[in-house]
Amino acid sequence: MSKENFKILIAEDDDIVREVLSSILSKEGYSVCTAKDGLEAIRMLIVEDFHLVITDIKMPQADGITVLKEAIKNNPDCAVVILTAYGSLDSALNAIKEGAFDYLTKPFRIQEVLFVTDKAYKRSLNLEEQRQLKKYLRETYRDLQLIKKVSKNNDPDLIISWIERIDKLVGLNILSPTEGAILKERLVTGDAERESPNSG
Repeated sequence: MSKENFKILIAEDDDIVREVLSSILSKEGYSVCTAKDGLEAIRMLIVEDFHLVITDIKMPQADGITVLKEAIKNNPDCAVVILTAYGSLDSALNAIKEGAFDYLTKPFRIQEVLFVTDKAYKRSLNLEEQRQLKKYLRETYRDLQLIKKVSKNNDPDLIISWIERIDKLVGLNILSPTEGAILKERLVTGDAERESPNSG
């Protein structure tokens, strides 16, 4: 996922803070939307998925905790960062208990904003990689019976396809190089009926 596909929602009733945050993150290449209060943020969360929400804890209409809960309810993978005044750290810690990813205290430094955003971006990349890996594993397990058919029929195209799949599993560190070599040998020799390297 590129930064431009990483969608951020900034919920902040202070116009200057909202615009500063939006400007900083837009210049970094992120896709940024803004809401002027909690209620507007919640409406946006209902209709659109965001990877990161940066929300002030005290806002009219709906506070940051309400925004936090709505964000996580609509998208459990959404990272929520709470903005709080220096003297209100208890509120930020309570937000962490409610599932917030992190918090920033006002006045914040640009580097702090960039650091927290980058951390959320990398988290999102890892979650996406895990989803892709699970999908790939499901497809592989679903097709496991095919390996017997492939070896019996000795179909070169199917064998090549399975060799590529095994190489990918090795590349993802799901299979060791030794396990991959054993499976490929069984494919080619038609000995797929034997137990897999991980069985037993």
